[in-house]
Amino acid sequence: MTDISKYKNVSLPKETYIKIDKLRQVIVPNAVISRSQTISILVNEKAKTMNGALNKVTLIRKKRNNATNRNT
Repeated sequence: MTDISKYKNVSLPKETYIKIDKLRQVIVPNAVISRSQTISILVNEKAKTMNGALNKVTLIRKKRNNATNRNT
């Protein structure tokens, strides 16, 4: 059984799913990785290239949540 505290599911268009299948066969030479590993690798690579933009989004959300909690 999947541990729902650690994992989430997403729905993808079939076209994207097919692209993931193709990518997973070439992303790691001499090995075929899972679709979820492929997505994780690509997301983590993209996050590294964003130069801290993800951290800014997190800070903005925390500020909004704090302001909302104070108003209730």
